[in-house]
Amino acid sequence: MRLSGHYLAGLASPKYLIIIDHMAYLDCTIKLLICHPLSMVFVAPLHHGTNGRVIFDLIIREGKRIVDLELDFREGRAHPVRAKEGLEHYLDLVNHASGDKDLIAELGIGLNPMITQMVGYTLTDEKIIGTVHLAIGNNKTMGGQNDSDLHWDILHLNSSFCI
Repeated sequence: MRLSGHYLAGLASPKYLIIIDHMAYLDCTIKLLICHPLSMVFVAPLHHGTNGRVIFDLIIREGKRIVDLELDFREGRAHPVRAKEGLEHYLDLVNHASGDKDLIAELGIGLNPMITQMVGYTLTDEKIIGTVHLAIGNNKTMGGQNDSDLHWDILHLNSSFCI
C-alpha cells in the first residue's frame, strides 16, 4: 500500500487529499469524486469568488469544433469573449439550455498516462494526463447546487495548474 497526503488550500476550510494505492480520498464536506483507475479527479467548486479568464484550445461538441474559446468568469458565471472558430455553436448550446447553464460546475484534472491525445469523445478526452477541464451547468450529481439541463465539460490541453 502506498499512502501519501497532500494539503489542499483554497477549499471551504483547509483539507488533505489522501492517496492510497491509486485511490484518492478527500477529508472534507466538498465531494471529490474519483474515476477508477485514477484517471481524473474532479470537484464541484464554490462559484462565489471564481474569477478569471480561460482560453480553451479545442472543444469538440456534437461533432462541431470550437477553437480558442475565451471565457471570462465573474463570480462563477462564464461570459464568452471570443473564439477563433465556433463561437456561434457555443452560444447556441448555452442559450438553449435552462437554469444555471453558465455557472461553473466542475474543476477536473486528467491523470491517465495512457491517454495522450484527444479522440473527440469528452468522457475520454477529459482524462488525458496534464489536462484541466472546467464544466458549466449542472453539478448536483457531484454534490454541487447548480441546477440546469446542461453539463458541459470544457477541456484545456497542456495546462499548468497550481493549488
